Amino acid sequence: MKRILYILSALSAALFISCEKPQPDGGQEKRLPGYRELLEAYDAGKLFKGVEASAEQNVVIFDDGSKIMVPTSSFAIHDHRETAAPSIDFLAGSPWWRVGGQMTGIPVVASSLPKEEAEPVYVYYDRKTLHMHISNREVLDFDSRLLDEEAELERQQNIPVVYIDTGGKGIYDKDNYVKGTIKILDPEKLYSDETEFYTSMGIRGRGNSTWSFPKKPWKVKLDSPASIFGMGADKEWCLLANYSDRTLMRNILAMKLSEICGFAWTPHMYSVHVYLNDDYQGVYTLCEHKKVSKDRVDIDLDAGDVYLEIEQQQDETTCWWTGMGVPMMFSDPEEPSAELLAEIQKHFDDFEDALYSKDMADPVKGYAAYIDVDSFIDYYIVQELAKNTDGNLRKSSFITKKKGGKLVMHHLWDFDLTFGNSGGLLHDPEGFFIKDYTPGWYIGDNWFNRMMKDPAFVDRLQARWNELYPQLQSMVDFIDEQAHILDKAQQENFKVWSIWESVDWVDCPSLGSYEKEVAFLKEFYSKRVEWMNTAINKL
Repeated sequence: MKRILYILSALSAALFISCEKPQPDGGQEKRLPGYRELLEAYDAGKLFKGVEASAEQNVVIFDDGSKIMVPTSSFAIHDHRETAAPSIDFLAGSPWWRVGGQMTGIPVVASSLPKEEAEPVYVYYDRKTLHMHISNREVLDFDSRLLDEEAELERQQNIPVVYIDTGGKGIYDKDNYVKGTIKILDPEKLYSDETEFYTSMGIRGRGNSTWSFPKKPWKVKLDSPASIFGMGADKEWCLLANYSDRTLMRNILAMKLSEICGFAWTPHMYSVHVYLNDDYQGVYTLCEHKKVSKDRVDIDLDAGDVYLEIEQQQDETTCWWTGMGVPMMFSDPEEPSAELLAEIQKHFDDFEDALYSKDMADPVKGYAAYIDVDSFIDYYIVQELAKNTDGNLRKSSFITKKKGGKLVMHHLWDFDLTFGNSGGLLHDPEGFFIKDYTPGWYIGDNWFNRMMKDPAFVDRLQARWNELYPQLQSMVDFIDEQAHILDKAQQENFKVWSIWESVDWVDCPSLGSYEKEVAFLKEFYSKRVEWMNTAINKL
């Protein structure tokens, strides 16, 4: 205590002396060395990184590598990484600031005084931020990069928590919304600048096979459009359960690949804890619901654009199978006019006819006249890399077509049973799957198999693969990052859903621990990307 009082007394004396008006020098009033520089750094929005302290000076370091030297004879910068900062206030009726209850000799001045004319009352840093309390009653908190890397890594593991309250009512089907409220807490601001979100909403089940699993996926519909985690404002959101994916990250990994490829839209996905009526449900992936809107699938339905889904469940209002056995559905509009339906079906017929014609490689008469080839190549690369059981033109694939335009593979979706997370040939990191297997899982021609009979398509595929290859290799680091973020959360998840539980028909038994599941994903991915690098360049 004596040491603290001595430090505060010394600080008070130094700052009291500094309050005396210095003599003008060239028309500029001299301030405390380092103070004006810190103000300029604050106004410039520099990110605080740390302090190097010595007996003579404190060096404030910023994220861009710049530094500001503050002599200890000017004012102190206190280290409160391990201790709480003292109270900083002023006694009503007194002209002086107090630090830890002790008078400082620094006068309380009007808050209207510009900060350039004020004095630093108490300056300190903690594990996150540099704080400057100044005499005009302002508190300047620098945006920061955490001083302690270990603390930053720990902070990343405190993923947001979603609380859903339906008043105790259960969620029993995929058709009827149950009314309630949703609250999302992100105290660490991991995903946005907001720490809390709250609104009324409805919730129902979602998914096809995933709805049959014990851990249920849900669709949330807010009463009014709102932004969550900085994503575009909308009513409709999804909570993916990832029950069959013991790494809890395969969907997020696939969306990272989507970003790298630059698909027309990449759904944002974030790991969260979920509570339903105060009962913990585990780790979910909160994401944007796939739909036509400005911030998602941005097309103009009124102009005659369409949003289509490849889905063998055929569970929408308007469905058909193409001549090559690809199951198609209208997602939007759900009930197209007879003219629009005929127009779209004819476009697919003409596309598939061109694939089998003698002119299939002709850029005007062949298949390329009907599809956006680049989007089909990116789709193929990700689906083949993931060895997606649904990705061979069978399920969960989405195509848009603008009026008078070509077919575009618009976005990716549904990757929980990928990257080795299925049995049989899908568990093997080698071998083509999307290229060779039809939607019915027969070996033979499909869209991609036929297109690879065109040397120009193979050339474009190889060029695109080689362009993406360095970034695709780096995804093992991304897997490590996600595993770190999920490390604490997965422990809570598997207290509710045992790591040993499995989906029988997936034929992919548990490896017994989260660490082993992540290690398998990394091994599969690494082997797969290298096998594809060789195989694609040999086509």
